[in-house]
Amino acid sequence: MNSSKQEPRSLIMCATPLQMLIAEKIIELNSNERFDLLVVALVDNEKYHTYFERVKKLCINSLYYVEGKGSLVFFDYMARLKTHGLNIKYNSYYLASIDSRHFQYILSKNKDPQVFTFDDGTVNIIPSSLYYLNSKPKFLKRAIWKLLGIRYYMEDIKKISLLHYTIYKNIPNIIESIQYVSLIPIINQEKRKVTGKVIRFYLGQPLTDISEVFDVEFVKNNIDKLEFDYYYPHPRENLYPEGSFQLIGSSLIFEDYIVQFLRDNPNANVEVFSFISTALLNIMSLDRLQAIYIHDYQIFKLHHDFYDFAQESFGIPHINLDE
Repeated sequence: MNSSKQEPRSLIMCATPLQMLIAEKIIELNSNERFDLLVVALVDNEKYHTYFERVKKLCINSLYYVEGKGSLVFFDYMARLKTHGLNIKYNSYYLASIDSRHFQYILSKNKDPQVFTFDDGTVNIIPSSLYYLNSKPKFLKRAIWKLLGIRYYMEDIKKISLLHYTIYKNIPNIIESIQYVSLIPIINQEKRKVTGKVIRFYLGQPLTDISEVFDVEFVKNNIDKLEFDYYYPHPRENLYPEGSFQLIGSSLIFEDYIVQFLRDNPNANVEVFSFISTALLNIMSLDRLQAIYIHDYQIFKLHHDFYDFAQESFGIPHINLDE
């Protein structure tokens, strides 16, 4: 281990389970490189640990760090990087969350870092998202971050990124130079049939983040209008409606789970419904699967741009449950 630490390595940095899934594919594509892994977890749960352990096996050195709160936690982060041997100079840096101060700090430790970026999710492809804005902090905050060693911000990273790995095929991204990475293995070359058994999933999400109006009763009243076989909850959903469907508990993110489900059920066709979960954009290219968005008048009024984008760019239809 000591001798390997002296050899040139690359650092791949992640902030979500989806990013770790993409990182796994990037490491496999760049098998000639030796990787270290840094995960700065936004929350701490089973899904994070599942994917960290998976990607960790492909790397030499790794650090799982749960982002804390308060003005002094950044100093703890800097110390943890040092004690885990991740404050060295790397040949290449791979990151998705280009807005993360934790990752910007690491890039800023090098005068001319060789940077590669990859998708953080749909923020990379929706033109109204944060990643399409020039959001350098104001002068005073920038001065404070500079004292901590941060010199690179979002716009800087977009300019110096040599290549961007994306899971969205033929969709414009924040970086012009892109390489497509498929998360979806070839399960069955036979395209989705019109006839045959159809299994329906509802993909949950914490809709109360949008408004308290969209509570568990709202979800129940709307999904009762459709007949679902399975309910796949979001990790931050605290309450679930009762129904004739089966509630699924899994340590996998939905993108991984549904691939396994299709593999285990080769004769089944699947329909996946959700209000505005962006996971549907990541799975819509799967054979034997149809992604469908649902909404009522209120949600459509708030997010009509997203529904139009999903239909125009990805061909995902949406259904008004009020009609």
